[in-house]
Order: sequence, then structure tokens, then C-alpha cells
Amino acid sequence: MTIPHVAFLSSETLHSKTEAFINHMQGGASKPEPKEIEAIMGIFIDEALHSFMVRAAEAAGLSASMFRVVNMTCQTISKATSLVIGRSAKKMDLEQNKAAAQYMDTIRQPGSQGEGWYVAFPVSESMALKGNNLPDLCANGEYDEARRELEEYLLDITNETIRWYFEEPMALLGFGPVLRKLASVGVETTRKASRSLIHNLVPKLDNDQLTASAQYQASMLMAFAERQR
Repeated sequence: MTIPHVAFLSSETLHSKTEAFINHMQGGASKPEPKEIEAIMGIFIDEALHSFMVRAAEAAGLSASMFRVVNMTCQTISKATSLVIGRSAKKMDLEQNKAAAQYMDTIRQPGSQGEGWYVAFPVSESMALKGNNLPDLCANGEYDEARRELEEYLLDITNETIRWYFEEPMALLGFGPVLRKLASVGVETTRKASRSLIHNLVPKLDNDQLTASAQYQASMLMAFAERQR
């Protein structure tokens, strides 16, 4: 049985650093590794923003002014999350480091035929169906419907991304009140910036850009078998 996921291909740097950290924590690490967590999460956020925003903008062929809006949004999210990561990594004890390693293992999936590892989170069948149907709407000339569906889909994916990349690890790590408040600010900054970008850009896409955007979003949907951990 396979489960639909939204996924992007991890760089070798991210995968190798994550693999080493997971193995060390599962193999009896004796002390926390704040610098390693900070490095891994910094690379992870950069690659997630590149996949979900920059590559999506490139695929759509956005104008220079629209692309600047995307870059500004990425910078806003990166600054907010970097602050959270930098502060929290230094305060995490060994058990929280082990929990972080467990979390990292839950959001990775092996690619087929040695193509590498993906960073992936599961989505519902209905959400996957909506994403996969976007290119068909464009191919059939139903651009107004496709535009509405794309905006709704992206808002839903934003919520799922925030859930899996922020809220799930926050709950798993059991932050105290100070770090919870700091992390909540980072989450809300990410949510507001992402939603603003979607509301601002999707209505401005022409039909060709809309088609390219629909195809890119569908390309991020992949099916993975449940992995034994």
C-alpha cells in the first residue's frame, strides 16, 4: 500500500548530515549536538524554501517584479526560522536531540533506483487528487476553475507544511514556555508570509503561468510505501 506525499529531493549534503546525526543519536550519543542540529535545520529550511517557493516561481516563469516578491517572502521566513533554530538548538538536552533525530527520520523517504532521498510528508487522498487534477483543468481550458483550485490547494499545502515542519517537531521536542512562544512567532510569520504570497500572486498568473504552476505542484506529489523504521 502506498500513501500520497508532498516531497522534494534532498541534497546529498542534507541527507548525509541528517543520516549521520540520526545514526549517532540512535547509537548511544552521550551529549547534545546543538551545532549539528542548527546546521541541519538551516540547510533543511533553505532547501524547503527553494523547492516550495523559488523553484515553483521559476517553473511558472514569473516576471522580475513578481519574483522579487517571492524572494522577499523567502527572506522573511528564513530570518524568522533561523532565529527560532538558533535559540532552540542551544537549549535542547540529549533526550530532545534524540527526539529531533526521530523526527528527522519520519520525514524522509528513499527514492527508487538509487536516485537519493526525499524530504516528504503525507497528505490525504482528497488533497492529492486535487493537486493531481490541476494540470487537467488547465489542459481542458478551465482556467478560472484551475486558478481557484490552485489557490485553495496552495493554502491547504501551506497548512500541512507548517504542521509537519513546525508544529509536529515543536510538540515532539516538548519546548518550555519561552521557546514555545518564540517558535509560535516563527510559525505565524511563516503562515502569514506564505498566505500573503499565495493571495497576491495566484490571481496575477496568466494562463501559461497557471498551467506551468499546476504542473509543478502536481510533480511534487509522490506515492511512497509505508517505511519500516
